[in-house]
Amino acid sequence: MFKDKKDNSKVIELKIDKLVAGGKGLGRYKNKVYFVKYTAPSEIVRVKVLKEKRDFGEAKLLDVIIPSSQRTEPLCPHFGVCGGCQLQHLEYSAHLQWKVEIFKEQLARIGRIKEIPPIEVVGSPQPYGYRIRVGFHLQGGRLGFVEDETVAQEGERKLVDIDTCPVLHPKLNELIPILKKVSANFKDLNEAQVTYSPSRNEALVKLISEKRISKEELKKIKEEFMPPWVVGIGSYRRVGRELIRLDFAGRDYTFINAGGFTYRVTAESFVQNNYLLWEEFIKLVTPQEKRGYSLDTFCGIGFFTIPFSKRAFFVEGSDMNNFAIADAEYNARINNSPNTLFTRATPSMHMKKHLDKEIDTVIFDPPRSGLDKKDLQVLKELKPDRIIYVSCNPSTLARDLSKILSWGDYLYEKAYVLDLFPQTAHIESVNFLKKTGEKEND
Repeated sequence: MFKDKKDNSKVIELKIDKLVAGGKGLGRYKNKVYFVKYTAPSEIVRVKVLKEKRDFGEAKLLDVIIPSSQRTEPLCPHFGVCGGCQLQHLEYSAHLQWKVEIFKEQLARIGRIKEIPPIEVVGSPQPYGYRIRVGFHLQGGRLGFVEDETVAQEGERKLVDIDTCPVLHPKLNELIPILKKVSANFKDLNEAQVTYSPSRNEALVKLISEKRISKEELKKIKEEFMPPWVVGIGSYRRVGRELIRLDFAGRDYTFINAGGFTYRVTAESFVQNNYLLWEEFIKLVTPQEKRGYSLDTFCGIGFFTIPFSKRAFFVEGSDMNNFAIADAEYNARINNSPNTLFTRATPSMHMKKHLDKEIDTVIFDPPRSGLDKKDLQVLKELKPDRIIYVSCNPSTLARDLSKILSWGDYLYEKAYVLDLFPQTAHIESVNFLKKTGEKEND
């Protein structure tokens, strides 16, 4: 151990044992654990200690003394400075390997789940160019993402100005210089969010600012700056985490095709980022055998509801997003799914209406925060025959599954880890639970 001459901080050498949540490497020095970004298992690294706690520390990578055989050259010149990606320094096969290991570790450590079921991993057909939704930060003609906390000065995370992003669909990269010009002309803009449909070659753009952009100005931006495949552009204001639509020019929706189904997607609705895995995602959630009366909570545009309805007696979808519910109802009609119904409700409100019924399957696809206490309380009363839990956060999934399994009514049957976000530490999973005593799935 020695002191960095520039800032008197502690510099140490570590062997990285494994990767943990967030894609950080874990190493030990004098019986203390240190977490280091952008490292790989089995590497010997030199790091600068950034934070010291009683039981652990956080450090910044300075040098790789002995590299891992899994290390590769990052494709993006901003990797390690931009905070968007965490794993570009690893071969793609290592992403899949370590995401499964981290997933299992979180189930065991946080959920204290002793009997972890078989876990299959589904990789992305392409590790780059897969993302069809993006949110850019804007700053007077500059565009990019927030810098990584390991390079931020005194807690101030600056904008990393980019010209291209390799994880984005090529059409989204085409918009980067255009959005920079828009930002230079409209200096009050803070963010731009874009959704691209590879099925229709259409995009929707949301411009976010404290000040309203008039419909006339939006039309001007669309006609003078944007390519013809940007079919709609809106002015939005951020209130907390919510975006409020102020005005819109052009069409405020597009369509996507996935798994043989067509979906309308309004600017306010959600669609999964990795278009290359849409069909596989639908296949995993859709049963092979017939199902009874089922509920799809957090249903969004009906992405799972409609395919599921083709194998079920009836499926009700619920969501709190009015735009998504309108899209779902429209999508049910165009996909000839009369055995569906959609309602604006939280999961607990939705399930509570059906306590007098025998429910076959409940699908959950919550945000990173997972299910809340009310959801779990009503689920315990409802006791459906099967639960499908789609998760984007293994830690809250582990917490929720621990609670559900503690009731003694369910068996954790199987799980899939889908790599919806290659090059990042995000872990998506589909988890299947069945009531004890139920017959095995076909």
